[in-house]
Amino acid sequence: MKTRRVYRSLHEWLDRTGTKQRTLARRAGISEQALSMLLRGSRRCSIQVALRLTSITGVPVEKLVEWPKFQDSEKIAAAAQ
Repeated sequence: MKTRRVYRSLHEWLDRTGTKQRTLARRAGISEQALSMLLRGSRRCSIQVALRLTSITGVPVEKLVEWPKFQDSEKIAAAAQ
């Protein structure tokens, strides 16, 4: 039985798998803009979207729905560039 790796964030999953944001958004059934806002921390992730993203990426739902602190949002935005 193959074990699934648990990633700490969507950023880590995207980096490690080489998946493009566009592909992840399409697979999750959300717009590219919505995913971009989630990655920047400027939008909160709903439970429904978090469950879909978890099933695709292995990132825990708890990580996806937590609201990033303002300082974390700046770090995330800087790392995404």
